Amino acid sequence: MNSRQRARFLRLYAGAALLVPAVAHGQTQPAPTAEPPVEASPQDPAAAEQQSATQGADIVVTGSRSQQARSNVDTAAPVDVVNSEQLAETGQVEVAQMVNFVAPSFNSAKQTIANGTDHIDPATLRGLGPDQTLLLLNGKRQHTTALVNVNSTVGRGSVGYDMNAIPAAAIERIEVLRDGAAAQYGSDAIAGVINIGLKRRDHGIEWRNQAGITKQGDGELLQSSVNAGFGLGDSGFLNATALFIDRGYTDRSGVYNNTVYLAPLPATRFPGFSFSVPLTAAEIARQQQDDALVQQRNFDRKGMIVGNSAAKTYSGFLNAGLPVGGWDAYAFGGWTHRDGRAAGFYRYPNNPRTSNLTLFPDGYLPFIETGIDDYTAAVGIRRGGRNDLVIDISSKFGGNQIKFDVDNSINASLGNATPTHFYAGKLTFQQFTNNLDVSKTFDGLFGTRTFNVAGGVELRFDRYGIGAGQPESYLDYNPPGTPAAQIKASGVQVFGGFRPDNEVNETRRAVGVYLDLESDITERLLVSTAARYENYSDFGGNLSGKLVGRYKLTDAIALRGGVNRGFRAPSLHQRFFSSVSTQFITVNGVNQQREVTTVRNDSEIARRLGVPSLKPETSWSYSVGATLTLGRALNVTADAYQIDIKDRIVISGRFSNTIPALAQFFAGTNVTEAQFFTNAIDTRTRGLDVVATSVHNLGAGKLTGSLALNLNKTKIQGDVRTPPQLSGFGETLLNREERGRIEVNQPRSKIIGTLVYERGAVTARVAATRFGPISTIAPQLPEQDQTFRAKIVTDASIAYRFSPAVELQVGANNIFDVYPDKVADPRLTNDGTVPYSRFATQFGFNGASYFAAVNFNF
Repeated sequence: MNSRQRARFLRLYAGAALLVPAVAHGQTQPAPTAEPPVEASPQDPAAAEQQSATQGADIVVTGSRSQQARSNVDTAAPVDVVNSEQLAETGQVEVAQMVNFVAPSFNSAKQTIANGTDHIDPATLRGLGPDQTLLLLNGKRQHTTALVNVNSTVGRGSVGYDMNAIPAAAIERIEVLRDGAAAQYGSDAIAGVINIGLKRRDHGIEWRNQAGITKQGDGELLQSSVNAGFGLGDSGFLNATALFIDRGYTDRSGVYNNTVYLAPLPATRFPGFSFSVPLTAAEIARQQQDDALVQQRNFDRKGMIVGNSAAKTYSGFLNAGLPVGGWDAYAFGGWTHRDGRAAGFYRYPNNPRTSNLTLFPDGYLPFIETGIDDYTAAVGIRRGGRNDLVIDISSKFGGNQIKFDVDNSINASLGNATPTHFYAGKLTFQQFTNNLDVSKTFDGLFGTRTFNVAGGVELRFDRYGIGAGQPESYLDYNPPGTPAAQIKASGVQVFGGFRPDNEVNETRRAVGVYLDLESDITERLLVSTAARYENYSDFGGNLSGKLVGRYKLTDAIALRGGVNRGFRAPSLHQRFFSSVSTQFITVNGVNQQREVTTVRNDSEIARRLGVPSLKPETSWSYSVGATLTLGRALNVTADAYQIDIKDRIVISGRFSNTIPALAQFFAGTNVTEAQFFTNAIDTRTRGLDVVATSVHNLGAGKLTGSLALNLNKTKIQGDVRTPPQLSGFGETLLNREERGRIEVNQPRSKIIGTLVYERGAVTARVAATRFGPISTIAPQLPEQDQTFRAKIVTDASIAYRFSPAVELQVGANNIFDVYPDKVADPRLTNDGTVPYSRFATQFGFNGASYFAAVNFNF
């Protein structure tokens, strides 16, 4: 199959794309080819990459629906472009972590002791929420996960995407559009769009194998993936990927420093702090007695596991194209299964409410086990090209299911009859999206150089479900009339099962229509505008719009800017999720275990409290920037932005029936402490992105360098919208801690510098990422606020190609073994067991890790 035959079938992917400019953190360098360069079209990614190699700029195949090819410095909004080689060079094996160390506006860090969020990494763009960025796969909308983050982590209350469900071995390149795009793609594209393009090659086999371990000797990693290309018919292609990852847990827990078997000591016992109170003689005697029991029973005070969860991942993906009767037919999709195991907090034997000294005389460490299935299937047909009417018809079905089990735990209220392994229920989300897109370019229309008209219709169906766990995972078996002091905790410890009254099976329909115009009005002036109307069956309609432009002052310098009105529809998860969960929250300066009910937005309690029905978030965003291009020698972009979001959805603080003014609202229910979703705040985010790349010949080799910077700052605007029934409780609806989670829990600055030197068979890479300072804000005590200093994480690797078919790569991530600052206030360390913050983290706390990879190409 020659280059022009391939081009015909690769054209089909760009029809769904919006052409927006891109500047990569490292130049996209396609593999050497003996075929001559062909005229690049935005519908022809292969030709685009060839043109990139010769002109020193990236042709972007994500953006407008124009047929006009544009390089990354010619378009009107910024995009980071990362190719498959750059992803592999990071030494990471999961996609979210790969992107985290190449794109400064993107942040994703693994969480610990956070229930389901231990297994699905929250990912954010420009410091906003995980659900304010849209993910595309081959230019088509990707489904979100079934998980809503309700624990105390970044993105609390949001529903994001599981980028790690897409195997890195299947990815050709990733384009991160740092601009609002709801007018083109619909809901969620407030902060930007991430488009993952799958590999399309029709020949050859790539087999990658990687092993790794941390400096501490844990987090063992084994990965093996195979990507193979095949021809279909005379000129079609099939690209297939299989992946297996086995990742061990990491543990950076501290030593438990309180009593184990006898009543706990007060949290004020730490000397050298203003809150410190010396132990009484009786407390010292109790501590000594407990120490003797610990020694006698050989109890391990380091029995917690604080770090990354263990996981095994199995994945298979396909990408295909075939000519059928004058049309280009295409299909892509795959399935990923992940088995995860994450520890919770240790249940010590000195807590009579949660203990069972017959089954676990020394207490127990419960585990949350997840079985995650993520699947995607898309089919479509497309025809047309430059100066033709382009028609693209597609359907895409996808879903995510998370099954929860709890192991090594008990339902204490069952006594000795309790099981120790529980099925706790499942979450499901499915999405079925149908699109009809048409576009046509008119050269010279209205006196312009080019004029592209595009329009389309989208029909989308969403379904969200919660399935109950086994009765022992949620029921209360305390006999009626049990004295309060003798009541045992009900439901399984660490993750109470979903109950029958939590079960839902809810659907909605969304219909969208859009019009997209783009024109090179003159050789120097490019203008693009779009409008989109969407109607949702559960809350009504929304109109979005976009206007962007680029003006070339010279062939090397251009100015660009734009304004967008976007929106994000409330997810079905946020409308219908409910559960009773064990949360460790800070009360009066001390971490405490509480049973918290997340009530549905339309629940009776929410209505009594005056909580209104959820409505869409709406946004206005503005950007202005400049680009400089000097060929391969230097490309620089700088883009400033402001994003104003109105009616932002948050999950509230916890309202208790123990507060006299609120007790009436809880009457007749079994809820004692409730939280809910509500459109409570407006926010403003301001920031700056700067990216510079350069390629130079150095001796007999080539040196590629890049420096990229993101600055951002989010502030809550005005007052918290508090219902009249909760007047005076605005600080509970959104307390200091939650304000901090939105404003200062993510780095306000991130800088990535990378150098790659290639000479003959050797490729050496070094990258340094500076994560700016972050802060955690305590819910009640300002003296517990803490700022964690900026840190620099350095990665290095070297690869040697023994032959065109065999390559060896060795390297280290975080080579200088950098850790974030430890938690300063010992009351927030759970008696010493959690030395690093689990509420906010810049880059995790695993320290250095080492890897080796052997790659084969046939």
